[in-house]
Amino acid sequence: MAKTMVFVTNQFSCDRLIFAAQAVAERSKTQLDIVQILDREYDLDPKAIDYLFMLAKKANARMRLVSAEDKIALMKSVIDAPDVDFIVTGMPNSHKSILYELWKEFPAKRFHVVDETGELIEVASHKFAPA
Repeated sequence: MAKTMVFVTNQFSCDRLIFAAQAVAERSKTQLDIVQILDREYDLDPKAIDYLFMLAKKANARMRLVSAEDKIALMKSVIDAPDVDFIVTGMPNSHKSILYELWKEFPAKRFHVVDETGELIEVASHKFAPA
């Protein structure tokens, strides 16, 4: 079955990513999978992890909790899976964001970003590059 994949961290504010990804999965009739990446960038927050797991359950999504030394390599390996069609992430936080590289490396995948208000935006061009 085709999948919509969303990447989250252990922050309560990642709920907006799950809600947006759920909408993509419903529209595309794909399975929603959530990868919660734990790394050194954010302090471990068990309450946030529990909250996001509860949201995943309500959305009938599968959620994996992954500890990653190399977050970029993990994301690339997940995106590269042949059954992953849609990817949902937060917005690029700078012109050096890894997202630009992912969009170029996987032009056949359909990427969406979610802004801080929860608005879902499809990435129009996989050839987009920051100035």
